[in-house]
Amino acid sequence: MRLVLALASFGVATGAVFGTAAPAKADLDSTDQAFLVTLRQAGVTYQDPESAIRAGKTVCSLVASGMSGADVVKSLQDNNPGFQGDGAGKFAAIAAEAYCPKAITDGGVPGPKPDGV
Repeated sequence: MRLVLALASFGVATGAVFGTAAPAKADLDSTDQAFLVTLRQAGVTYQDPESAIRAGKTVCSLVASGMSGADVVKSLQDNNPGFQGDGAGKFAAIAAEAYCPKAITDGGVPGPKPDGV
């Protein structure tokens, strides 16, 4: 249940961004900035950049704790109604590329690899 509550609280969605100001670029490290840019380029939007970053890092924590990539993607879909189509898979793949690339080479996070990643 902790997973459900954690993922539900991140507010990650595909579709329109709902008027939350982005933090100053100086507040984000280069990995976080690249993650957010890649999300936007893939058409994955979010309500709050800091929440999207936390959700991305949580994807890697879940995979590291033994959750399969398919289960991570399913949790993202189940707990974020804004994820339509392959949005959750894109988000998980982008998060893994940014924060835990070893999970990709080990096959930990399946899903569509976004264009340009």
